[in-house]
Amino acid sequence: MLGKPSYLLLSKYDWANSRPVMRYVLGITFILFVSSILNYPLSYLTTVLALGYIAPGAKPVTVKQGLSFVLILILINLITYVFSAYFKDYPLVFMPLIALGILWLYYTNKFPGMVKLFALVSLLVIPLLSLEPQGVSGFVAVNLIMNAFMAILLTSLVFWVFPWSESDEVFVKSKNNTELSEASRFNYARNILLILLPVLLLFFILKLSGGLLILIFIAILSMNPVLANAKVGAVLIVANLLGGIMAIAAFKLLVMVPLLVFMLLLTLFVGFIFGNKLFSKSKLAPIFGTGFSTFLLILGSVTSSNSEAGSEVWTRVLQISVAVLYVVIAFRILDHFKTNRKLKLQ
Repeated sequence: MLGKPSYLLLSKYDWANSRPVMRYVLGITFILFVSSILNYPLSYLTTVLALGYIAPGAKPVTVKQGLSFVLILILINLITYVFSAYFKDYPLVFMPLIALGILWLYYTNKFPGMVKLFALVSLLVIPLLSLEPQGVSGFVAVNLIMNAFMAILLTSLVFWVFPWSESDEVFVKSKNNTELSEASRFNYARNILLILLPVLLLFFILKLSGGLLILIFIAILSMNPVLANAKVGAVLIVANLLGGIMAIAAFKLLVMVPLLVFMLLLTLFVGFIFGNKLFSKSKLAPIFGTGFSTFLLILGSVTSSNSEAGSEVWTRVLQISVAVLYVVIAFRILDHFKTNRKLKLQ
């Protein structure tokens, strides 16, 4: 008798429409489990990078697409590594060419968004680490490729368990597929470069490889031009702070119960909080995906670190908060000048 009402509620629940959310949350938890068990270098990046492959509207990657993506990433990493090795001692050539590469990456429409993201991370990380003792940049280049391969392989397994369904089509139709003109793409790429360049110069001049997370997160966030909207920027700050607070709380709990199973349960809990908001019709829904990636990035980097984890978690939260604030303010300044220019032309 007592079990009947709950059974009826479960039978009435629309499980078909929940498949995208279930795939997203359970899939990322599964990927976190595998990457934690294998414990390869920089394994915490796999879960963060995999989010883009199971995000709302993301279709499963074919074998051909996966192989092409890995080959493109190998080529980009190889070129970047060789370029850094030969030109790092010539800053007047080194920096302009990196800036030109960033401009081209944002301008071109020949690569999917995820390929651009991986390529951009490689273009920022490998040259900066080439200034460190020899071998560090090569080690990171190889492991970026390893993480990309694992992200594609594991998300393909997730799609095999939770196949593409009609409920996913809603998120595909909501995307804006209008192709921008060459002039619009160049203006967009130029504006992003203006945002990245001051930080890039600061990091290279002062050799701030310890704050690399700030540079990576600024690059990732800068790919979303809607941040020029003040409301979106405010929500992004709140979502990332929430992700950071949840990462701190999860870390404190893991100190008391240092078990992998417990970490997976915490990831499930936080994943459903952000996932339900992400897979909604709200215009601000994509922001919650960034918040969840913040949670995964902080928790993963801290739990895999050999340093003092207690202080490390606060450092990570501070670094990501600085990156978010910088990008939001930079977009607002650009939008302000753009609006003033239009008013003068009228």
